[in-house]
Amino acid sequence: MKTLPHLNTTLALPIIAPFRTTKYSIRDNNPYDELYKKYSSIMEINPKLTRELVSYQGSKKQAFYRWLKFKEAFSSDLIKHFLELYSPSNAKDPSILDPFAGTGTALTVAANAGWKATGIEIMPIGVAAIKARLVASKINTVKFNRVYKKFKTTNFYSNNNSKAKIGYLTITKGAFHLKTELALINYLDFLAKIKDDDIRYIFWFACLSILEDISYTRKDGQYLRWDCRSDRKLKSQFNKGQISQFHDALDQKLNIIIEDIRMYKDSKNINSIKVIEGSCLDEIPLMTKDKFNLIITSPPYCNRYDYTRTYALELAFMGKDDEAVKDLRQCMLSCTVENKSKKQAFEDYYNRKGDGRAFKEIQRRFDNQKELKEIIQNLINARDEDKLNNNNIPNLVENYFYELNVLIGEFYRILKPGGRVIMVNDNVQYNGDEIPVDLILSDFASMAGFTIEHIWILPNGKGNSSQQMGVHGRNELRKCVYVWQKK
Repeated sequence: MKTLPHLNTTLALPIIAPFRTTKYSIRDNNPYDELYKKYSSIMEINPKLTRELVSYQGSKKQAFYRWLKFKEAFSSDLIKHFLELYSPSNAKDPSILDPFAGTGTALTVAANAGWKATGIEIMPIGVAAIKARLVASKINTVKFNRVYKKFKTTNFYSNNNSKAKIGYLTITKGAFHLKTELALINYLDFLAKIKDDDIRYIFWFACLSILEDISYTRKDGQYLRWDCRSDRKLKSQFNKGQISQFHDALDQKLNIIIEDIRMYKDSKNINSIKVIEGSCLDEIPLMTKDKFNLIITSPPYCNRYDYTRTYALELAFMGKDDEAVKDLRQCMLSCTVENKSKKQAFEDYYNRKGDGRAFKEIQRRFDNQKELKEIIQNLINARDEDKLNNNNIPNLVENYFYELNVLIGEFYRILKPGGRVIMVNDNVQYNGDEIPVDLILSDFASMAGFTIEHIWILPNGKGNSSQQMGVHGRNELRKCVYVWQKK
């Protein structure tokens, strides 16, 4: 377990007006009628929950959020909304947990509002982004400017005899022009000469943040898309447009960073953030019960999105090799077709803990969710009929829901009485059928003891994948925010 230091920043919370919602209309001939009827009274379209408010799009121009392009991030305004709505009136030091902390949006906003904030994050790039914010809160801007002036006058394209190397994975080899790779190597030497640890870290993080801009790659869904100007043999003639020059891109990023540091330099807030680097599947079972007032999170979606491939450039720059990335992928919540079942590991853990009863309860909830069993069987049938584009999709769906079922039971245990879970998640589609992720997870929560207060649906959903559209046409899938309360 690794923990990060404290964060000191301030931010005012707006006054939030009550949500005005409309009932969600369930379409005819729904394949899961019984499940829909069970929760139809709390399925509401919430016009305030726009995609801009819920997603990274709502924050990407704000301080700190423009340092790193992390599309999976929350909108800070969304967190402000829910902290205002669900702040416990009688709690002296309200506490919040984000088990999929990402770049720390929920933690930062909560700390600003006076909450004790704890986050868990497994992706090294997310942990690095949180640490950058923490370090920035105590940076010496005078020293920073001295280093910046030296950076401005340094020629990073000159040949040298540096022993520094740029790490790469099999899927990132050749991502940079040779001239850019030389600049990166020289920059590593430049970093090594910075004496102040905090300043060195910010300059390192700035470089981490521009890797995509200076490479032949672009993040595209669940993989890296390669520019036709690279040395790779490609069928596609994709051209990502202008590829930024190393020095120019880094100079622009450093200016953004120092501007944001100055903006929040006078913060007097002393609330602390605790960040645990690791998997919430490992860390949450170790936490004491009745610990948090609120859990706000957005887990990876059940959509085959592989974060280790999307952020492969950054992982390689951080020193991860192919084997380390494979291990990382297996430790994450199952959301790719390559993830293996963790069921036996859970059973072994709870038995070692002397809590076999808890594991039986996990299994009971999973076995009693009949719609999920039907979905998995339908996917198995489709696989046998060669209708799936990957034969591991049934395993992916089963593993995803099993692991979240485990976490939902743990959420109930670690929440204080009256505490809530607020979860952002999207429904998905496989073989032309929408999987009601919102209803299945809420049903697990109900079986675990939660009261399902809201299933808020965004006014505009999202389209299914391009592969699905080609075969089954375009279907709009629900994007939702669930609110569950511990009795």
